[in-house]
Amino acid sequence: MAATVAENLKEAILRREIALGEPLSEEKIAVAMDVSRTPVREALTILQMQGLINILPRRGSIVFKPDAKELHQLVDYRLNLELLVSRLALERAPEATLAGLRAAIGKMEKARDADDTLAYARADTQFHNTFFENSGNPFFVEAYDIASGRVAALRVHLSTRLDLHRYTTFGEHVEIAKAVEARDPVKLEQLMRAHIGAMEPNYSQALKMLDEAQ
Repeated sequence: MAATVAENLKEAILRREIALGEPLSEEKIAVAMDVSRTPVREALTILQMQGLINILPRRGSIVFKPDAKELHQLVDYRLNLELLVSRLALERAPEATLAGLRAAIGKMEKARDADDTLAYARADTQFHNTFFENSGNPFFVEAYDIASGRVAALRVHLSTRLDLHRYTTFGEHVEIAKAVEARDPVKLEQLMRAHIGAMEPNYSQALKMLDEAQ
C-alpha cells in the first residue's frame, strides 16, 4: 500500500499536479487516496529516500525544491555519471543506443509539434535513460536512481517555463544522436557536456521565475 501511494505521489509531481516546494498534508493525501495515514507516512519516507520529499521536524513534508548549492551538486553528479555511461554505451552497444535515442527523439518531435510539454519531458527522460540501459552495467542504473526522480521533476517543472522543448533541447538531442551514429566519442562528450552543463543556469533562471510567480 505504501509503495502504491508513493508511486501515485511521484506521478502527481511528474504530472505537475503537485508543485516544487509544495507542503503536503498526510490527512489530505489519505482522504484523496482512501487509505489510512500510516501508508501515507510510509510513502513519504520512501519519497524522502528518493530525494523527492523533504520531511522537516515540526514542519511536515515538502516537495523538494533545490537551492543554488543543491542544483549545482545535482548537475555535477548527473554530468559526471552521464558522461561515463554515454561513453560506455557508445563502446559496448552503439546500435542499440542509437535505436533508443532515435525512438525517444521521435516521441519528442510528436510532443513538440503538439506542444505537449509533459510528453516531451517523458521522452527527454527516455533519451537519457538510453545511455544507462546500454552501458552494460546495471549498477550505473542503480546509481542514477538516487537522483533520477529529482532530475525528471526539475525537467518537467522548469524546462517548460523556459520553453526549451521547442527548439533548444530538441536540436541538442538530435546532434547527440548524430555523434552516436558517427561513433565519435570526442564529439559526443563535447555535446553531452554542453547539454547537461546548461541545466544549471537554465534551471536557476526558471527557479527564480517560479519564486516570482508564487
